[in-house]
Amino acid sequence: MEKQNVIKGLIEMVGMDNVHLDEASFKKCDGINNSYAKAFGVYQNPYPIAIVDVQNTEEVAKVMKFCNDNRVNLIPRTGQSSGEGLLEVKDDNTIIVDASKMNKLLKIDTFNMTATTQCGYPLELLEEMVNKEGLTTGHSPQSLPLAHMGGLVATRSIGQFSTYYGGIEDMVTGLEAVMPDGRVVRIRDVPRRSAGPDLRHLFLGSEGGIGFITEVSVKLFPYYKEDMWLGGFVLSDIETGFKAIREVIVKGYKPSVVRLYDKADFDFNFGSIELKENEAFMFFTAEGPKALAQATGDAIMEIAESFGARYVGTKAVEHWLIHRNDLCNGVGAEETDEKYRQLKAMYSTTEISASWSDIVEIYHGVIENIPKKIDNLILLGGHVSHSYMNGTNIYFVYAFNVNSPETSTAEHTAIINAICEEVLKYPSGGSVHHHGMGKQRVCFARQEHGTSYSLMEDLKKAYDPNGIMNIGVLVENNK
Repeated sequence: MEKQNVIKGLIEMVGMDNVHLDEASFKKCDGINNSYAKAFGVYQNPYPIAIVDVQNTEEVAKVMKFCNDNRVNLIPRTGQSSGEGLLEVKDDNTIIVDASKMNKLLKIDTFNMTATTQCGYPLELLEEMVNKEGLTTGHSPQSLPLAHMGGLVATRSIGQFSTYYGGIEDMVTGLEAVMPDGRVVRIRDVPRRSAGPDLRHLFLGSEGGIGFITEVSVKLFPYYKEDMWLGGFVLSDIETGFKAIREVIVKGYKPSVVRLYDKADFDFNFGSIELKENEAFMFFTAEGPKALAQATGDAIMEIAESFGARYVGTKAVEHWLIHRNDLCNGVGAEETDEKYRQLKAMYSTTEISASWSDIVEIYHGVIENIPKKIDNLILLGGHVSHSYMNGTNIYFVYAFNVNSPETSTAEHTAIINAICEEVLKYPSGGSVHHHGMGKQRVCFARQEHGTSYSLMEDLKKAYDPNGIMNIGVLVENNK
């Protein structure tokens, strides 16, 4: 379809004021992606045909049916906090549908412990609202200052207090979504059902590649903020930290925050305690009724000391609680862009996961081998932030000198690829823990899924047969 006819059709559906065609909007359309290049005025991806604001589910359905009928690619968008190329335009036959104006709080049900919002409702605002009722969503990703509810579901998000509350997949109780052909589907909000596969999981982690999530219902939890237990420990090395964390988790304790930093990561990001060479910093928070939080804390203390950990109090943990979202608070700010221009260096993270038996080898493999492949690295470290009965994750953090704004994305990609290649050598190595594969890591989807990758291809064909939904996510785009 000719672009002018696409624009004309969109204006007829949602009105001229809701169809944006200006270059300034196009330059910001992919959110936090390519932030370094954009700080220098470099924009290498195609521009979309238009950015379309939608106000309700009916408008989403009209726009999606129009795109499906006319083979126009469509990228769903709300809070714009996702990286991994999720919002990048790869084909100029694309529109971005922005639902950030679908920002109504529909219900807080304190008896049934759920909240329902439209997809564009900010997570931070929901948390503030339920806190007034003595409740919490339990979901606190680093993207909290930017995140909207629909995007959290679409990216299969996880929060910093996940060991106690779970990930977004443990919180979503029901949702509404629009399919590419304009059908509106609602997954009813029930405590649990055994009626075939759980249809919520069609949309959890769908990355805008299956449908458009328009409404979300999530669990709420009692909030005992004043009774939170905190504790920080210094360990002789990171290997001991992995062992100590595993012991806490497999013994059945559920702290809300479980974190372990190597010296490089801790010194760069926090540095609130002086670590000797090879030492590591580990800390926990425990939540729930006071007696439960204290009992969990007492057990953590006993286990940590059995591994030779040195208790260093709560100040470093309090420092982290205050500053944990600083990175996202600065996204898009002129101060951040100026820092890029002055330093000509970039900082980023890549998060992975693995079983307890593989995770230590993966950590050392990345730390030892990535510098051999990437000659402009100036920092490489890592930390644990989410742990499970069967394993844990690592956030690898790195900084590198950038040769030029034009090559910054390719240089960043080279580091991501090198880390993922190292991780996927191991049987339980997962190349993405919670950011989504996006268009950045989808090249590893076939390795990640193995023989089940064909099911992902079938899923995409079944629900998006014309291939209009966020082309390049979930499965590789072979065009």
